[in-house]
Amino acid sequence: MFGFHSDWTRAISVKYGAKEIQQDLFEDTGWWRGSHLYRHKSGIYVIHEGQNGCFGFTVEPLSFDVRASISCEKSMTARQEISGASQYYTDLIYLGAFSETPNAPDGVPISFVSADERPEAELPDIL
Repeated sequence: MFGFHSDWTRAISVKYGAKEIQQDLFEDTGWWRGSHLYRHKSGIYVIHEGQNGCFGFTVEPLSFDVRASISCEKSMTARQEISGASQYYTDLIYLGAFSETPNAPDGVPISFVSADERPEAELPDIL
């Protein structure tokens, strides 16, 4: 068996007001199919990468340096009475997903699809 693989570098940029921060993400090797965006009950935003786990960021102040403990392990009892609550993760509200759009007319390779447009899909387990 043989194959051709093309790793590509990914980064996330968050812009809030006049400030912007950027962080490199794990390199993609072809399995990535999107990342989900959540808001933790503490107000921290959480990007869940599926097999690569998750990380948080804040907008006031704008920072990736989040010290709060947020679990991205699946929970069988995650369904909460909060509107938009994740059906897979405790204390997280699903906001939407970043998805590949290789044939997008504007040439943008990744787009954001809100929770109103598409319901939360189950991500693969963390490696």
